Parts: sequence; structure tokens; C-alpha cells
Amino acid sequence: MKKLLLSLIVLLSINALAQEKQEKLTFTPYGFVAFDAFVDTRQGATARGGHGYLYPYNYSADANGNDQNDQSEFDYGAGITRLGFNISGPKAFGAITTAKIEGDFAGSSGNSKDFVPRLRHAFVKLKWNKSSLLAGQTWHPLFVTENYPSTISFVVGVPIHPLSRNPQVKYLYQATEKMSLSLMTLSQGDFKNSGSLEQIEMADFPEFDFQLKYGSPQSFFLAATIGVKQVQPLSLDDNSAIADGKVTSMHTNLSLRYTLPAVTIKAEGVYGGNMTDLVMIGGIARKTKDGEIVNDEFEAIKTSSFWSEIYTNNKKIQFGLFAGITHNLGTADESTIEESEYTRGSDIEYIYSYAPRVKFMSGNLCVGLEWQHTVAAYGTIDEKSKPTDSQEYANNRMVLGVKYSF
Repeated sequence: MKKLLLSLIVLLSINALAQEKQEKLTFTPYGFVAFDAFVDTRQGATARGGHGYLYPYNYSADANGNDQNDQSEFDYGAGITRLGFNISGPKAFGAITTAKIEGDFAGSSGNSKDFVPRLRHAFVKLKWNKSSLLAGQTWHPLFVTENYPSTISFVVGVPIHPLSRNPQVKYLYQATEKMSLSLMTLSQGDFKNSGSLEQIEMADFPEFDFQLKYGSPQSFFLAATIGVKQVQPLSLDDNSAIADGKVTSMHTNLSLRYTLPAVTIKAEGVYGGNMTDLVMIGGIARKTKDGEIVNDEFEAIKTSSFWSEIYTNNKKIQFGLFAGITHNLGTADESTIEESEYTRGSDIEYIYSYAPRVKFMSGNLCVGLEWQHTVAAYGTIDEKSKPTDSQEYANNRMVLGVKYSF
């Protein structure tokens, strides 16, 4: 009897200690220290202190008639160094609770220098048996975390591949072991549409996205997304006034990944309107009729893109190739671009890029070398805000990246 009571006391003590341990918050740090050295052969649009090269600039004559954008440049940077924490704690509302907070030093300082902290991710997640609810800031649905370019450049194929993190509420339902359905409602934070600030907030209509995912990144994976958003620009005739019309646009993607023992193959197609918040070309244009502006109303410029990638799966040395193209498709109806503040690359007909790379991995250290060849075709804008009769300009970027992960 004494042995039985002693055994019960021991079991109850172990159970109490386990519950106490489970109730505690746990913080797991992660991240990496990174350094990039890069050189460009032509001046161009860049992001995050020059770490990301978007596209080469058009011809621009100086006082002597020389192309002032035909100029090479190099730089070093460590601003993409990253630190984050995964947090887990006691259950709430019958759900397992987790949270994440992550930042880096690639924020905007106003002088294109590094070492300005910025928030990347900050969210709380409740997970039940077959569903979960997330609230906070994380990736836009068009950035599919299971399938994006693995380039040395940390902007992962921009402006061909979409890139954005948004404040959002996301509900996910795990329909089967392999298939999930998600519904998201979003606003805009660090990544905004070109033009006046708070366009989506002033429209009183958050972005909505629906997404289906099927399969596993370890074998075959598919994701399909469709979304709608509405923005409210300011009047270009009076910047203190609200424009007469709101701009509604749709966007969609289809993302595929196939992992074999020796290589991984990725591909994605994206189509949508007013995609500048995703660091893509396009934006909005003013509506016209017979060449006359229609009451300061706007229309979304359509953009399409396609990219693919293949790389080897060796854990010591990895060879890879990224390639993609994006097109400015103009507007469905007659329009004009009188102001470029609501667009990105409004006179670019298309951009294509390819980037072979090699990575060397040892322990926690990765050293990578990448050649990124990017071509932008600048043209004359027609009556539907689509550039035509274009002339190509190219840049070659060599990147040496060093990353120590923890």
C-alpha cells in the first residue's frame, strides 16, 4: 500500500512538473549574420541599400550627350543580417499558441545606408486540430513560403517574383493531410502601392485573398491564390483632395515545385493589376476618353510574370539557375500616365533576368557566388498605358554572399 501511494505521489509530481513546464513561455532565437559584396555594370533601380537590384535605368544624357547611367559601381553591406524569435506558450481557447517576431537592419534611413532596424514579422498564431488563426504581420499570400527563388540576392527575383509582408488576419483550414485552404484579409505596412500613402486604408476595403495549397515541398507541391484589393488615390489635380474614383484590381498566381533526389525544380506564374506594393512594375493610370481625362478617375495597369528555377540538392556544393520575365500589359481601356508617382517602371515594356549561382556549405556557413543578368526594355507609352517600340538596356551584377546561420 505504501509503495502504491508512493508511486501515485511520484506520478502526480511528474505530471505537475510537466504541466508547469508546458505552461512556461519558451523563446527560441534564430537568424543569420550576412555580408554581401556586389558590383554592377549599369546604374539602376535598387532596394534596401543596394542589396537588391531591380532593373537597369533608361538612357539619360548628360551635358556632353553621354549616357550617365552607363556607369559601373560596387558596394559592400551587412544590413540584411537577421534576428528573430519563435515563441510558444500555454494553450488559449483550446488552441496551441505560438508567436514570432523578426527583424533585420535593411530599413529605410533616408540616405540609402544600412543598419536601420525594421520589422519583418510579428504575429500570434492559434492552432487547433484542423485549423489555425493568425493575426499580425507576415508574408503576402503571393509570396509562397514553400516555393520562392533561392537566389544569393536576398530580394529573391524581384521585380519578377512578388515580395511583400503585410499586417493581416489569416484563417487556415487543413482539409486533408496534403491540402489546406486559407482566407486572408490584409492592409499595407512597409510595402505600399506607389503614390500617396494609406491608399488601401482610405478605400475602407481591406485586401482579401483565398489560397489553396496541396502536397509537400519534399515531393510535389502546388499553390494557387486569387485576391482582390481596392485603393483610393489622391487627386492629381489637387493633392489635398481625394480622387473621384477608387481603383479595384485582382491578382492571382499558380506556384509549382517538384523535388527529386538530385534536383529541385520550381516555377510560378503571376498576373494582376496595380502590383507596385509587391515591388513589381505597373501601378495605376488616369482614365481617358478620346484623349481627354475622365474626372480624375484611375484604372489598374496589368502585369504578368513567369519565373522558374532549378538547383542541385547536394548539401556541400549546390549549383542553381533562376530565370524569369515580367511584362507591362497596360490597361483594359483608354488611359494616360500624366504622373509617374503612382507607377513603377511605367515606360518599361518587359524585364527579363537570369542568374546562375553556386553555393558552398560547411557547418553553419554558406558562401555563394551569383551572376545576375537583367534586361529592361524601355518604350513609348501608347493610348492604353502600354510601352511599345522598346529599346533594351542591360546590367550585369556579380554578388558574393557570406551567411552564418544560427
